[in-house]
Amino acid sequence: MADNNKQISSESICLTNGSSYNSLSENDINEIIEQYHEEEEMNFEMSNDTKSGKRVRSDTEEETDTEWRVQRKGKKMKEQDKIELYISWNEQLPKQFALAKLFKQEDIKDIIKVKYINQFKVRVEFSNELSAIKFEQCKTFIEKGWRIHRAMEKSYSYGVIKDVDMDISEAEILKSITCPNDIQLVSALRLNRRNRIKDSDERWLQSEAVRLCFKGTNIPAYIYVDELRIKVDPYIFPVTQCTRCWKFGHSLKTCSSKIVCPKCGDNHENCVTENFKCVNCKGKHIRL
Repeated sequence: MADNNKQISSESICLTNGSSYNSLSENDINEIIEQYHEEEEMNFEMSNDTKSGKRVRSDTEEETDTEWRVQRKGKKMKEQDKIELYISWNEQLPKQFALAKLFKQEDIKDIIKVKYINQFKVRVEFSNELSAIKFEQCKTFIEKGWRIHRAMEKSYSYGVIKDVDMDISEAEILKSITCPNDIQLVSALRLNRRNRIKDSDERWLQSEAVRLCFKGTNIPAYIYVDELRIKVDPYIFPVTQCTRCWKFGHSLKTCSSKIVCPKCGDNHENCVTENFKCVNCKGKHIRL
């Protein structure tokens, strides 16, 4: 303390009560010097935090649950301000480098993040509404057959028509149909049916039912073929079960899990065990 006192002159001590330096007692002077050093140490720590990029939080500042995302330019953006769009395709989408090159060629900007859900679906986050709209309306991506839609947005609806002649192709069906109320028909797909020849032999054959895909959230009650009105029923998607991991909700084409035995549930091909264990409910039977 003695060495530190030598470094502080009487002029460097500021008195708030207007007293002169000579009127102070030795204890008062030591107390002021100690306070001076504490303030200097605090200022030194705050200066180091500022240089290192740390942010000093005040005692009155409240914490919030809002998640922030920092862009490359250093601007902060709230989580709810981002615009999420999804790309889906029936073929494998380009990898990151190829996708980035396509975005640059089409001058698609303001992208915050790109996340691959699987090889057929990608989520793209934008910070600007105009850039998101430009991405949605990009002719290059539309011509490739990519389906672009926003998160939580139902962009397509599906219906079924029955008793369609077997000798008519899907392209002819699509060309022949007229939809009411300016509803847009996107595609037509002839459905298959299971044909059981023997107990152990099953085959899939084309049926007279055709699934129609409409753009928008509603399907028309009827469509027209050469001015003949044909009823459209809602299409109910079948439950999908993977033949690799035997879980529900996806197919073998998009599965990223390890192979699972349908009899015992271990990570190997189909075995010959008779001690069955269901992969899903853990019951003593072969997978559901």
